[in-house]
Amino acid sequence: MNKTFRVTATAAMIVAGSAFVAQPASASSCEIQPYGLIGDYWRSLGGESAIIGCATDEERGVPNRNGRRQNFDDGQIAWSPDQGPKMIVAAYSARINGRNGLVFRWGPSTPFNYDYYRVTLSGGLKGELKLKDQPRTRGRLVVYPGAGKRVSFSVMGCDNKFPSDTCRQGWTIWVSATSS
Repeated sequence: MNKTFRVTATAAMIVAGSAFVAQPASASSCEIQPYGLIGDYWRSLGGESAIIGCATDEERGVPNRNGRRQNFDDGQIAWSPDQGPKMIVAAYSARINGRNGLVFRWGPSTPFNYDYYRVTLSGGLKGELKLKDQPRTRGRLVVYPGAGKRVSFSVMGCDNKFPSDTCRQGWTIWVSATSS
């Protein structure tokens, strides 16, 4: 993990006849502190002890897309506002029921809510997640691709309409993670 530990002590210094007291640095284990909606989501996952780890770089805009993405030790988090002003998509590796897998999470899409989500994974894998007993503004998908596989993920909310379904807000920003 990209963690830096700082050990400091309060010390008095005499410089040109003036006394200055050095203040201790904050005890942060992550060098880069995420901010905004991505930072809020990271903190909801546990912050500095989050399963996704520490940020490895600053959040950045995504070329030709509205939104931002940030890399972490074990995945990515993106803000994808075209699918809802607070829509976050995240991908990270995790150990689930004794198996190494990848977790993909998204939401909230409010004010939009959907009958189902279309899910696309890199490598041509696709699926649909029907929302019978799930919230219509968020979702979660776990896959088990095998060790060392990097998988990218995007999701699109859709509604059942006659004569064909509608998916008005389009695909979210892609996020990726590598399985352990």
